[in-house]
Amino acid sequence: PEGVEGTEHHVAGMDAAVAFERPAAGHAATVLVIGDSTGVGTGAARPEDSIAGQLAAQFPHAAIVNRARNGARTFDALLQIVDAGITRYDLVLIHVGGNDVLRRTPLAALGPQVEALMLRASRLSDHVVLTTTPNVGLVPAFLPPLSWWLTRRSREICRLFADAAQRHGAHYVDFFHPKATDPFSRDPRRFFAEDGLHPSTDCYRYVYEALVERAPIATALAPRPAGIP
Repeated sequence: PEGVEGTEHHVAGMDAAVAFERPAAGHAATVLVIGDSTGVGTGAARPEDSIAGQLAAQFPHAAIVNRARNGARTFDALLQIVDAGITRYDLVLIHVGGNDVLRRTPLAALGPQVEALMLRASRLSDHVVLTTTPNVGLVPAFLPPLSWWLTRRSREICRLFADAAQRHGAHYVDFFHPKATDPFSRDPRRFFAEDGLHPSTDCYRYVYEALVERAPIATALAPRPAGIP
């Protein structure tokens, strides 16, 4: 479909978003964040309002390494996690997939990329939490008939990621909803940034609360007594 290629990466004013990180201190738990603009926090009012920023506020003892970048597709996320080396992490957060919808990554190519990504992540941590694309067809920036195709594409990619997460023991948190139950499109002024594409601060808060509720983040980041590696 025309009008999709490169949309996420080239929105004016959004490329300046800075990924939230916090260096290790003492016996800190460690978190690796990889993925696209949703891992960066693009659209949030401040880096502290991103998912990584909210995680840092709730778990002040945790160190956060954030490799996420605007415009990243699954192949880019795989490169990010390879670049992270072989260091073990208490938690790996993966936020990717939306650009594979928008930039039409072929499913035949995407499947092996997702498999490689999940395999690598499972080697770095016992706790891997994965989120992927919401229903992009319901994003305010897109209208029919393009939005119909984006909905179908989003559903296919979500299914692919969910299956891979199950095979590799990762925790998949699903944010794809049909129009009748989608919380984001019901209140677009609240849940989308001014560009009509990226999540807003309220949306990041909603997603973060869902992650903490549905995935074992608190267990992964429980403080360790001094002297226990």
